[in-house]
Amino acid sequence: MKKHRWTVQRQQQFLEYLAETGNVSRSLKLVGTSSARIYTLRNNDPVFRQAWDEAEEAAADRLEQEAWRRAVEGFDEPVVSAGKLVHDENGNAVMVRRYSDVLLIRLLAAHRPRKFDRRVAAAAATPGGLGVDIRAMLLAKLAQLAQHIEAEAPPLLEHEDLERAAAETASVTTPPTEDA
Repeated sequence: MKKHRWTVQRQQQFLEYLAETGNVSRSLKLVGTSSARIYTLRNNDPVFRQAWDEAEEAAADRLEQEAWRRAVEGFDEPVVSAGKLVHDENGNAVMVRRYSDVLLIRLLAAHRPRKFDRRVAAAAATPGGLGVDIRAMLLAKLAQLAQHIEAEAPPLLEHEDLERAAAETASVTTPPTEDA
């Protein structure tokens, strides 16, 4: 494989692809370089690292714009019935406008987390705005349930009681014979 010279122009091309796609692996393939080379450059060159971060922000902005478009403006989707595309009397595919409620909720949670993100709202509702230690809460509840069971549960059935219970269950589930 021919080794390409890593020029400023190729660095810029990588950053442009990264800003467009948001995908490092794809950008590497489009430029024709290795991940080792690009990550070494990122780790050793603060200017390149900043440009990389800006390219990723630009890609994230593009994704957010597309999410907003799909959530608010909607998108056309062809109507399919019985596995076939539905056409109007002119032969054009019938389209229906769809909106993404999931994307809308995610955008609201991102832009107004105190109001729309359940995790943030739950943390804000606790004293001091700190999150609750769920693990400690669950362990305490389990200990409480164990004490309750020990205090109120009857002793374990003896061996004969198990046999009697099994016989009673069998008689209830066995249909009566004609002799009875």
